[in-house]
Amino acid sequence: MSSLTEHAGAHAVAVAQRYGVQAMFTLSGGHVFPLYDGAVKADPPLRLVDVRHEQTAVFAAEGTARLSRTPGLAVVTAGPGITNSVSAVTSAWFNGAPLVVLGGRSPDYLWGKGALQEMDHVPLLAPVTKRAWTEHSVAQVASSVDEAFRLATTPHRGPVFVDFPLETIYGEAAVDLPDSALFAPEAPGGADVARIAVLLAEARRPVLVLGSDVWLDGADVSARTCAETLRLPVVANGQARGVLPGGHSLLVSRARSLAFAEADLVIVAGVPLDFRLRYGSFGPKDAPAAVVHVADSPDGIAAHCPLAASASGDLSLFFSTLTEACGGRPVGDMEWLARLRGTVRAAAAADVPLLESESTPVHPMRVYGELLKVLDDDAVVIGDGGDFVSFAGRLIEPAFPGRWLDPGPYGCLGTGLGYAIASRITYPSSQVVLMLGDGAAGLSLMDVDTLVRHNLPVVIIVGNNSAWGLEKNPMKAVYGYDVAADLRPETRYDEVVRALGGAGELVTAPGDIAGALSRAFDASTPYLINVITDVAAEYPRSTTGV
Repeated sequence: MSSLTEHAGAHAVAVAQRYGVQAMFTLSGGHVFPLYDGAVKADPPLRLVDVRHEQTAVFAAEGTARLSRTPGLAVVTAGPGITNSVSAVTSAWFNGAPLVVLGGRSPDYLWGKGALQEMDHVPLLAPVTKRAWTEHSVAQVASSVDEAFRLATTPHRGPVFVDFPLETIYGEAAVDLPDSALFAPEAPGGADVARIAVLLAEARRPVLVLGSDVWLDGADVSARTCAETLRLPVVANGQARGVLPGGHSLLVSRARSLAFAEADLVIVAGVPLDFRLRYGSFGPKDAPAAVVHVADSPDGIAAHCPLAASASGDLSLFFSTLTEACGGRPVGDMEWLARLRGTVRAAAAADVPLLESESTPVHPMRVYGELLKVLDDDAVVIGDGGDFVSFAGRLIEPAFPGRWLDPGPYGCLGTGLGYAIASRITYPSSQVVLMLGDGAAGLSLMDVDTLVRHNLPVVIIVGNNSAWGLEKNPMKAVYGYDVAADLRPETRYDEVVRALGGAGELVTAPGDIAGALSRAFDASTPYLINVITDVAAEYPRSTTGV
């Protein structure tokens, strides 16, 4: 424990740095000036990244947390600064991202008199955070910020919110800084793991589903070892993409429909049994699969569907213990794995005509056909959009875990620019590619200005089909017509980026995509490729999540 005599903003920054925080994401506001002063005067200084909308600040902090597995920090000013951030905080809540949001607040000595931006923020944030509160004591700011980071980084991880009245954050005091309190991993119950091992020994058609918490809990290596030792077919979800690299013989994500329809045992680890996973209903209707749910904390275990077994605790310890409990020997029927692998190969072969399509307007698959040729193994790929990004999720299989970012189960568009900022800062020498639907572009594209000002070059590819494609075609299917789903044809998003100080170009022919990608990756500034795509090229989805 060390001491610090300074204003409370400096106390907060000092605590954040003890948890590994290296950047503060914000949009300027007078209620939080002391936090900025603390950032620039810290030793070493905390990187200060100012954006054009508060939601981008929170998305960038969340993205940093999800990429680096260290907590993210966003600072937002009082009133609209905080209300503008609520959707992004909610996304972090659904994604289980370790995030701390510090907010300004009108002064206590004027409370109830109608001070500027006077609002009680806590009730607004409480439902979508692990905890939300106001700290009124200058001397307790450091301990409150420490508590916020401790909560955010303890499984099940998630966002935490604290705000400070004006006189509190500006106030000065001599305080003892608490030592950062990292959680001690909890091993899953031995009997629970033994039960799962018995189910695996009895299964003929097992499937292992890996979700983002496998990455966030640092279990990617032990999960891969478990899958390879037991020869388990794997379906990867979210940031667990890359735990088994693309092309791995056990990776059967492209055969997930068959896997989920015919499995007799499905082990789901690190992801909720939500709409993405059939709400936990797998196997043939006349012989449902046994379902095992594994989470990083007890409150993450599904309660809405029958489970054959469950386990909670440190996911790395779970996988290593399960491998040992199974005797380190393969399980299941190898013919089952061969069937799934055959389906994967057939799906890849069926994609080839569209990956090489010469049609105009461009089929979205052709964009990915060209991108996959030039994408580095360590690239970070971000998806922010509907149908256009769904194709990305289907086709891009990362070589490493944690290098894929999408909005997650909350489905909040507008994450893209914040995630791009986070990706370039976290991985300064890797390719960063943002796949952006033209609808989603309208929610965050102004923050290209942030990329330019902070010298953060990324490649942005817009699939421009002049529509909200995820809504247009389903509405037609329901009503026979659609409304409120069309955007202006061939909007020049590339010119918007150029106006903001970046670069870009319009692409209308499939043969021009490769050259555009080469110029984008060679650029030293944010570069947007605006590809006019076919609005009729609907993503073939089997569920809408409702």
